[in-house]
Amino acid sequence: MPLPGEGANPTLRKALHIVLDPGHGGGDEGTVYRGASMNIAEKEITLSLAYAVGKQLRNQGYQVTLTRESDRELALPARTALANRLKADLFISIHMNSSQISAQGIETYILNHTTDAASKRLAHLENSIIFNSASGSEKDPDVALILKDLQLDANFAESKQLACLIQENLISPQPIEGEKTRDYRKINRGVKQALFHVLLGADMPSVLVEAGFLSHPEDRSRVLSPQGQLQIGRSITAAVQQFFRQKKDQKVMHSLGKCKII
Repeated sequence: MPLPGEGANPTLRKALHIVLDPGHGGGDEGTVYRGASMNIAEKEITLSLAYAVGKQLRNQGYQVTLTRESDRELALPARTALANRLKADLFISIHMNSSQISAQGIETYILNHTTDAASKRLAHLENSIIFNSASGSEKDPDVALILKDLQLDANFAESKQLACLIQENLISPQPIEGEKTRDYRKINRGVKQALFHVLLGADMPSVLVEAGFLSHPEDRSRVLSPQGQLQIGRSITAAVQQFFRQKKDQKVMHSLGKCKII
């Protein structure tokens, strides 16, 4: 079944570079589910999902890089630093949620750097970037800080647009032939803002996807199944395609106006 935007200029699509970030890795397992018949760590699922998303994106002609392709630990700043070095067009970090209560559902996050505490951490990060750069900007740190803040402000709107599209596609996935498709809108947890350090420093629109609760049996079953991973891959790919064509698509822009940040 063709994905939305499949008729777009293939030459344009090939020029677009997406960096996928499978959360955690190595000694950092993330959240872990321990059951009677299985022990599964977040780091394993995020890598599987990143491969599934990457395969679908490549099938549509995008260039894709994973921040890690194996079970290895990777510092948070190194993840966005890689995307910056590659001059990527988008950065998508993939994670799994967990809760002691029976919480369920998908949520997508964008960076919130507007609170006082966040601003202090952001300033510290910006200073570390500036004074460790080889660009010469350390000679005028005030100018570099202003430019970095302008970049964050410019990315905010596009990050919100991407997050809204990803969330909508994940909760209302396209049907897979021969498979029963579930509607996830009743357990839609929405688009939110948080100070996720993995998103700090990104020079491009960036989002973090919590693909479900590892602690919930239905969410866990979805992300562990080949069908569920295929569905998630197709949903994120559809969102990416819509994102890149949205300025010319009034229907997409109209739907974005209904997307609220929680």
